[in-house]
Amino acid sequence: MQIYTSCYDGTVRLMDAEKEIFDLVVDSDECIFALSQPTNEANCLYFAEGYGGLTIWDNRIGKRSSHWVLHKRRINTVDFNCENPHIVATSCSDGTACTWDLRYTDGDKLTPLRIFTHDRGLQSAYFSPSGSSLAITSMDTTIGIYSGVNLEDATLIYHNNQNSTRLSTFRAKWGWDDSYLFIGNTKRGVDVVSAVERRRVMTLESPYLSAFPCRLDTHSYEVGMLVGATNGGQVYTWTSR
Repeated sequence: MQIYTSCYDGTVRLMDAEKEIFDLVVDSDECIFALSQPTNEANCLYFAEGYGGLTIWDNRIGKRSSHWVLHKRRINTVDFNCENPHIVATSCSDGTACTWDLRYTDGDKLTPLRIFTHDRGLQSAYFSPSGSSLAITSMDTTIGIYSGVNLEDATLIYHNNQNSTRLSTFRAKWGWDDSYLFIGNTKRGVDVVSAVERRRVMTLESPYLSAFPCRLDTHSYEVGMLVGATNGGQVYTWTSR
């Protein structure tokens, strides 16, 4: 198994779990804040580089193939629409999230399809599994759910995501379909938000949780298995069984 990792020190490495080694892939002079890879491009990496930049790295030639400045501040997440992998969503600390069509470029410029604006910085923007909705987490204590043909139908859901430790921020992560979102909270639990009812429906709690679960992900094949990493360096797993 091989996994790409990125770091604020400007590096991207490829971890080989069986050999227990890391190979250096990218060494940039700029910080790298987010890393993503579309399902239809095994040879390309997309990462948020510097303040507002999005870079495409081509592993076949070992260098950058494209670079655009899309935002005024750091890009926190880069996410691809699974149904339309040429459509990408970015979230930024400047309070905006955008969707882009990477097929239509004008040299070193891209024009956003949609711009979503919040009062404070945005920590994540993730497409739902069907690709028909977008969930945006903002430091203005809201989760924005945007749906419809052009993502024009908007609902804001309150979520207290003010993390006093400032070590990590909360991000709302979709589950295995378009029904639910999962996001950590300041009481050392994971809130389950219904995208249908547009409200929090329950909280996952455990006496073993000793810190805030800030980063969450769902198992690609095991429905009901959720993993959370905390700002204290622990990883926790929840299952439906």
